[in-house]
Amino acid sequence: MKRFSHLLFAFVLVLASFSRSFSQTPIQKTASPTWLRPITKKAVKPNLDDISDGYYYELIENQINLAAQTKYYRDIKVLFDQSGIENLGQVQVTFDPHFQKLQLHELKIIRNGKDIDLLSQAKFNLLASETELSRSIYNGSQMAHYVLEDLRKDDKIVFAYSIIGANPVFEHKFFDTYYLQGYEPTGLVHLNYIVPNGRKLQFKSFNGAPEVQQQSMGNTTNFFWELTEDKTVQFENYSPAWYSPLKYIQCSEFNTWQDVDQWNRRINPIPQLVPSSTLQTFVNQLWKESNGQPYNYLKKACDFVQNEIRYMGIEMGEYSHRANVPEKVFSQRYGDCKDKSMLLATILKNKNIDVGLVLANTYKDRGLQEELPSPYAFNHMVVEVNIGGRYQYIDPTIINQGGDIKNRYFPAYGKVLSTMGNGKLADVPQHIVGNIKVKETLTLEGKFEATLDVKTVYFGNEADNMRTYFQGSAKNDIQKQYLEYYAKTYPKINKISPIQFKDDIENNRVEVTEKYKIKNIGKAENGSSKKYISLLGTNINDKLPEIMEDRIAPLSLPFPTDIEYEIDVVNKGKNAFGNHKDNRYFERNAYVFGKTLEIKPDSIKIAYTLGFHEPYVEQKDLQQYYTDFADRENIFFNGFYLDADGYVTDGITNLGTPTSAKEINWFTLILFIVLVPAVIWYIVKKYNKSKPFIIKPYDEIYHDQIGGWMIVLLIVLFINILTLSSMFFFQQSFFNLNTWQAADQLEGISPILYKILLLTEIIGNVLILAGLIYSCILLIKKRDIFAQTFFMVALFMAIFCTIDGIASYFMFKSYLDEPGDLFTHYRDTLKAIFFFCIWGTYVFNSERIKGTCLRTYQNDDSIQRAVTTHPFDQDFLNPYPIQQEQDTEITSADYKTQRNELDDKQSEGNQTKN
Repeated sequence: MKRFSHLLFAFVLVLASFSRSFSQTPIQKTASPTWLRPITKKAVKPNLDDISDGYYYELIENQINLAAQTKYYRDIKVLFDQSGIENLGQVQVTFDPHFQKLQLHELKIIRNGKDIDLLSQAKFNLLASETELSRSIYNGSQMAHYVLEDLRKDDKIVFAYSIIGANPVFEHKFFDTYYLQGYEPTGLVHLNYIVPNGRKLQFKSFNGAPEVQQQSMGNTTNFFWELTEDKTVQFENYSPAWYSPLKYIQCSEFNTWQDVDQWNRRINPIPQLVPSSTLQTFVNQLWKESNGQPYNYLKKACDFVQNEIRYMGIEMGEYSHRANVPEKVFSQRYGDCKDKSMLLATILKNKNIDVGLVLANTYKDRGLQEELPSPYAFNHMVVEVNIGGRYQYIDPTIINQGGDIKNRYFPAYGKVLSTMGNGKLADVPQHIVGNIKVKETLTLEGKFEATLDVKTVYFGNEADNMRTYFQGSAKNDIQKQYLEYYAKTYPKINKISPIQFKDDIENNRVEVTEKYKIKNIGKAENGSSKKYISLLGTNINDKLPEIMEDRIAPLSLPFPTDIEYEIDVVNKGKNAFGNHKDNRYFERNAYVFGKTLEIKPDSIKIAYTLGFHEPYVEQKDLQQYYTDFADRENIFFNGFYLDADGYVTDGITNLGTPTSAKEINWFTLILFIVLVPAVIWYIVKKYNKSKPFIIKPYDEIYHDQIGGWMIVLLIVLFINILTLSSMFFFQQSFFNLNTWQAADQLEGISPILYKILLLTEIIGNVLILAGLIYSCILLIKKRDIFAQTFFMVALFMAIFCTIDGIASYFMFKSYLDEPGDLFTHYRDTLKAIFFFCIWGTYVFNSERIKGTCLRTYQNDDSIQRAVTTHPFDQDFLNPYPIQQEQDTEITSADYKTQRNELDDKQSEGNQTKN
C-alpha cells in the first residue's frame, strides 16, 4: 500500500510537470509581423488530376527573420472534393516549448468570396507530440491542435502563425533546408530569409532549383524565391533515402565542415573521470580484467556499452545535440547515440586510448559532401579508435555483436566527420563482413509424404542480427513464424522437433536447424489428376525489389547482403528421373547473381547465390537490372511432377506450373485426324482434275527431266515438309494439354481468344502442310498444275503467317520484354515472306518449269515435244541438248531440214505482216 502511494505521488508530479510546461508556453494571438516581404506573384490553379487528397495548396509561405529568431508560416488550402474535407478537418502546429513560443496570426475560411474569421473563437489544445517515440527518443515537443467545424466544398482555409526562438545549442548560427516542390503541385511557393547585413548566409540550389534572389531593405537583405506551379514529380518505391528528385535549397552560416567539427568539439568534449566516481572504479576493474591489453579492453568496454546501456534518449532542448555526462549515463543505464558514444569514448580515453567522436548520417550514405556544412547534415554519433596506428569505427548503439573486435561490423554510413580528423569528411569503407548459407533438404519417402530439413548458418553482421532476433523474441513465436513460412508452400506441414539455435559468439557464427514432416505433398494440376511440387527461391526473390521498365530513380538494395541458398530434393526410394542442367550467372556493378539447377538420377539440386556490392543500383544500370530479373517465374519458380507413388519424375518446368510433353489434348488430335483426310479428299476429288488457270505451261515439252533450280526447289520442299511435320508429331506443341491450359495462366489474355488463335493455327498449318506435300508430288510427276498450286500455297503461307504474327503480337505484347523478343516473334513470318518472294517468284517466271511440268490429269500424249530448246529459258545460259525418244532417231540431215522449214515459215509470216 505504501508503494502504491509512492507511485501515485510520482504520477501526480508528472501530471503537474506537464501542466506547468503547458502553462509556461501560452499560445498568443497577435497580428502578423511587420517585417514580412509582400508577395508579388499570383498563384496558379494546378491540374486537379495531379491531386490525390481532395485539396491542394494555393499558397505556401515561409519567411524567416534571423535577427528576431522567428519563423513565419502561412498557407492557403483549397478543398475541391469531399475527401479534402475529411483530410483537412483539423489544424496543428508542432514546436519545442523548451526554447520556442507559438504565435497565431490568422485562421479563417474563405467561402464564396467572404471571410469567416475563426481565430478569435478558436481554442487550441496542447498535446504532447513526441515525434521520435518510434526511435525511443523523447524530445519534449508539443502540438497545438484545433478541430475545424462546418467545412464545405470549395472552401479556402487560411492559417498563419510564427514560431519564435532557436535552440541555443547551435550558438546562434542559422542553417536550413527547404523543399520548393512537393509530390503534388502547389499554386505558389514564397520563401524569404531576412538576414541582417552583418551576417553571412550562404545558399545552394539542388535538382534544378532556381538561384536565390536578393532585395536590399536597408539594414537587412531579403533572400527569396517566388515560384508558381511546377511540373509534378512521381515518387518511386525502393528509392534510396539520400535520393530526392524534388527541387530544394540549403542555407547555412557554417562556412566549412571544419566549422561544424569545431562546434561539435565545443559542445561535446570528452571529459576526464572523477577519480573517486563509481565509473572510475568500474573502468579500473575493466582494465584489470583485460590484463592491460588495449584490444581486450576495447572489446570489454564495447560489449558493456552496447549491451548493458539500453538505447533511449531524453533529447529535450540543447540535449538534442549535446551528450549527457558519462557518470549520469553509467548510473541510469540508458542513453541515446550521443550518450553511449560519449560514455565509450570516456572509458577508452581514461586508459590513454586515442579516441574521437564521429558525426554520421544513417540515411545519406551518398552525396553528403555536396551539401552545405551544418549540424543538420548528421543524425547519428559513433566512435573512432586508434590503437597502434590502426583506426577503427565502432557504433555503440548496435547490440549483440560477436567475433573478433577488430572485425566488428560497422554500417556503411558513407561520409562521416570525426574529431580525430582534420575537419574534413572521411569515407567509411564498405565491407561485407557477413553472409547467410541456407540448405533445404526435401526427402520424398513415398505415399506423398516427405521430411524437410533446413539448416541456416549466419556469419558476421548477419549473426549479430539473428542473435538479437532470438534474444528479443519468444521461442514459440519464432517457431510459429518459421512454420507459417513453409506452410505457404506445403500446407500439410508440422514440426518434427523444436527449432534449434546454436550461437558461437567468439567466431560470430549462428546456426539454426529446423525439421518438419510433410503429408499429402504436392498440388493437383488443373484439368489433370497429376501432382507436382514447387521449389521456390523465395529467400532470394524477396531481396530483389521488382521495378517498372521505365523507372528513373536509383534503386535501393538491402546492403550488405551475401546469401547462398540451396534446395535439395532426394527420392528416398532411389527412383531415377532423368538428367537436366541449367546455369546462369551475371555480375554487375551493384550485384552478383547465380543459379544452378542440376538433376541427377535420384536427386535435384537448385543453388542460388546473391551478393550486393553497393547499397543501390544507379540510374544508368536500371535497364540491366530490369532485364536480369524480369522473368522471375523462370528464375525463382521450379516445378516437378510426382509419380503415382509420390516420388519426383522427369517432368520439369520453370514456370511455377508443371508442363509435360506426355499429356495430350485429345480434341486437338481428333481435329487433326479429321481435318487431314478432308483436305486429301478435296484435293483428289476436286482440284486434282482441274487445269491450270493462273500459271499456264507451254504447249510443247522442252525438258523431259527435272533439272536446274527445280532440284533445289524439290529439296526445299522436302525440308519444309519435315520441319512442319515435326511440329505436329514430335514437338507436339498443338497436341500438348498444357499448351491449351496456359490460357488460364497468362495474365491479361482472354482464354477464348487464345484458344481461337490456337485452332486457327492448327487449321492453317494443316493446309500448308498438305499443300506442300501435294506440291512436292505434283513436281515429281511434272503435272501442269504444279506451278499455280505451289504459288498459291506459298502465297497462302506468307499471308497466313503475317496475319497470325500480328494477331499473336497484340495478344502477347506484354510478355515481349527482351530487346530481341520482337524479332524472335516475327521470325517465322519473315521466313514465310522470304520463302514466297524467292520461290513463288521463281515458279511464276521460270521458263524451265513451264517447259517441264506439262502433264495433264489424263496424261494426254498429244502434247508435242519441242524440237529445240526454248529461247527464253532462264535456268541456264546454254541450251540443253534435245532429248531423244527411245523409238525415234533424228539425223543431222533431218534436223537441218526441220530448221529450214521453220525458217521458211517464219519468213512467210513476216512477209504476210508486211
